[in-house]
Formats: sequence, C-alpha cells, structure tokens
Amino acid sequence: MNLRLLRYFEVLAEELHFGRAAARLHISQPPLSQQIRLLEEELGTPLFERSHHRVELTAAGRVLQRQLPLVFSQLDRALDLTRQAGRGQVGELAIGMISSVMVGVLPRALGLFRERYREVEWQLFEMTPAAQLEALKQGRIDVCVFRGRYEDPELRNELLMREPIQVVLPSGHPLAAKPVVAPQELAGEPFVALELKQSHFASLLYQSCVHAGFTPKIRQQVIEVQTLLSLVRAQIGIAMVPASIAQLAPDGIVFRTLDPPLPMVPLYATCRADDDSPVLKLFLDTLHELVVEQERLREPVRTLAGVLQTMGES
Repeated sequence: MNLRLLRYFEVLAEELHFGRAAARLHISQPPLSQQIRLLEEELGTPLFERSHHRVELTAAGRVLQRQLPLVFSQLDRALDLTRQAGRGQVGELAIGMISSVMVGVLPRALGLFRERYREVEWQLFEMTPAAQLEALKQGRIDVCVFRGRYEDPELRNELLMREPIQVVLPSGHPLAAKPVVAPQELAGEPFVALELKQSHFASLLYQSCVHAGFTPKIRQQVIEVQTLLSLVRAQIGIAMVPASIAQLAPDGIVFRTLDPPLPMVPLYATCRADDDSPVLKLFLDTLHELVVEQERLREPVRTLAGVLQTMGES
C-alpha cells in the first residue's frame, strides 16, 4: 500500500472537493483524481460517490476515514520506535552478575537506566563468573559485571572503578576494637573466602595476602557473599571484601580499614568485543556516568581526611 495514496484520500475525505483537496496537496486536480482511482482499484471498492455538484464518501470510504488516524498513529509509533532502537532507547539487554556486585553503582545504574529508557527490557542473570563468560560468548547474555579482567580476544573489558579492600570481623573479635588493622595481624587467623576456582576476585585476594607476607588459612569457601558474611558473624572465620560490601552487613560483624592497604580491587563491565549494540552502549554510558558522579562525591571526603591527617601530624 502506497502511503501517499492514503494521505491523498485523507485530505479529499476532509474537503469533499477535488479542487480544494488538490490545492492543499499542492498538486493539480487530474493527478489527484488518478491517485484516488488507483487507491480504489487496489482496495477493490469505491471510496467516493462523484457527481458534477458534489463528492461524498461511500460506506467503505467512511470506514477507511475512521481507521486512518489509527493507521497513521501506529505508523508514527513504529517509526519513532525504529529511531529509538537506532539510538539504543528500545530493545533488550541481558546482564550477568554475582550477588557481591549488587551494591553501589550497579543497582543505581539499573534504576537510572530503567527511568531513562523505559522501552528497553533488561533482565538480570545471577551466575558464577565462569558461567557468565560462557553465556556471554554464546550470546545468551550481553554484558557481565564482575571484579576480574579476562584476557580474551573475543571479549572487551571496560574498567568501571576500583575500591579498597577491608577486613570483616565478628564484632567480638580482638581486632574489632582497632579502627585500622595491619594485614600482617591477620596471619594465622581462619578465613572464610569465596570459591577460589569460581571467583577471579577470590584469587586476587588470596595473592594479595601472599604479597602482604602471609598465606591465608582458609577454613571455608563459599559461593555467595551473604553466606560469607553469615559465617563471619558465626565466628567461623574472618574475611576480606571490597568496601562496598559493608552495605550488606548484618548485625554482629564489623568492617575495618587495612593499613598498609592491599591493592584496590577493580570492577569491570565485560562484553563481546564485536558487540556494537546501541542499547549496550547506553547501559555502559550510564554505568560510567554514575561512577564519575560517585568519585566526585567521594573526593571532598578524601580531601577532608587528608587535612585532618595533616593536622594530626602537626
């Protein structure tokens, strides 16, 4: 169906006069009459009753006139959705994650992304990092957010942020009375850790302890960070986690700063190297935007801490 024919019909149905309709359409009357005949032939029914003195709609013409606003509205909607899809504002996004990243920037980014792009349908898939990588390569998910960088030509890693490591202690632990704990003071303590074989992040923490001068004695390995915190609370062992995990802390445990600090732990968004999806780009842009905002808010705190430290030294 030629949409131009429908536009011609719409104007003629409003004017019921070929001369006035042709003037509105900026064409002469004979081409307009020809186009209306083509439309009637395509539909297989007359749309107008013509005489020397008047033009009237047939029953079929009145039906088409009533339906046209719906047709044009749906067409405008389709075109608008097409443009939005090209900008990444419409579509689907599958996000792989583990529970330990569902604090801080990621949940905020998801909320802001949904608020801004309501036509994008996104879904979270909670799975181990190894399972995420497999799903990513198979195209079952579009992006992973986790704390390890994976060197693979099929993947693209985007560093989002780095955050400090803190030690988690039962509130009754002797070290809990100290505001700052030296890593060497943790030597000999039983540890609760994330699965070393399942978590690149857990391996990084293990190596950080080794570089600090001791090998952590791991009593229990777990998959979920909530399980880890519960075991610390039950005094099964102590743990080391990114500082943001403190937002998940139940009663009965405390987080303490390490000094000298262990290496900052990164947070990456990882996707397929050849994925140029506009939806994915908007999501990554949202993540980066919130990370920048978070760092800007933290900077005055760091500056004040530096001033207070200087005053104390003087």
